Amino acid sequence: MIDHVGLFVKDANERADFYEKLLAPLGYAKKHEFPGAVCFESAEDGDSVWLESPKDGAPVVPTHLAFRAADQDAVKAFHAAGLEAGGTDNGQPGPRPNYGPTYYAAFIHDPDGNNIEACLQ
Repeated sequence: MIDHVGLFVKDANERADFYEKLLAPLGYAKKHEFPGAVCFESAEDGDSVWLESPKDGAPVVPTHLAFRAADQDAVKAFHAAGLEAGGTDNGQPGPRPNYGPTYYAAFIHDPDGNNIEACLQ
């Protein structure tokens, strides 16, 4: 089991508002904030995602991170929240039969280029 994961963004404290809005439809809330690090925790099971600023100005290498959603409405709300918060569309909510017969997902690029997904399987 994974307890937590770290996601690098250019400035974690600057990105906190974006991620707070993006992850709220999936049941995550900001739990801790420190200089260069912000934690979002799931109300359902306590797992967490840490936004981290790279040390010494190192570049951010974009990654892909997927979150499970409760239902299709949560996937849609995640996508809408991401766009409203300043992210860019990387895949409208909808079926992804190439990933599986019941896979449903949406994708948002955060302002640092990370590909963030909400999905149902």
